[in-house]
Amino acid sequence: MYLSQHTGILHIGLGCWALLTFGPRVCRAYGPFTFFLIYILGGLSGNLTSFLHTPDPTVGGTGPVFAIIGAWLIYQYQNKDAIEKNVFESMYQKAIFATAIGFVLSVYGPIDDWTHFGSVFTGIAYGFMTCPTLLQIDNSSSSSSSSSSSSSSTLDTSKENGMTLISRNVDPCKSLVMFSIFVLVLSCLVFVFEPPLGSLDVDTLV
Repeated sequence: MYLSQHTGILHIGLGCWALLTFGPRVCRAYGPFTFFLIYILGGLSGNLTSFLHTPDPTVGGTGPVFAIIGAWLIYQYQNKDAIEKNVFESMYQKAIFATAIGFVLSVYGPIDDWTHFGSVFTGIAYGFMTCPTLLQIDNSSSSSSSSSSSSSSTLDTSKENGMTLISRNVDPCKSLVMFSIFVLVLSCLVFVFEPPLGSLDVDTLV
């Protein structure tokens, strides 16, 4: 089913590369459960956006991936003071690269850019509502910091300036509540906005 939502080997390659590049980082930052909800929400919002934008058949296999990119971008922005500058800039460049390649591929296949736009926007919005915050702990302050870090999910450890970065996963209940709200909002859009049906051939529906 996942492969059927792609068009061509380049589209599949883009989705795989972006998923392998951003997926593990988002999974560690937000936690596996929230990562799964981001992925599902990206697929729903991307395909819904495309449905409301055009009556033509399109593919939306990379929608969830762009939602993951959006969640990672908001995570980087929220924790920009705690993330190394080279990592911060590198991930932004990769996000721009994925967006540019997706735009180019849309010229040569049934790929709706609005799918990517809807997914990225949803990933950013949902990521903002559930984004965990990195904690900076001074290694030289006390030995109690080591015991505290063992009870939390360590995202990254920086030896520079004697600081350790600690991040706890998002509360699953909060993630599920926000997911339900987003699904409800997306469902309401179907009743608020009428999808374009002008180009559909009536004879094909008989």
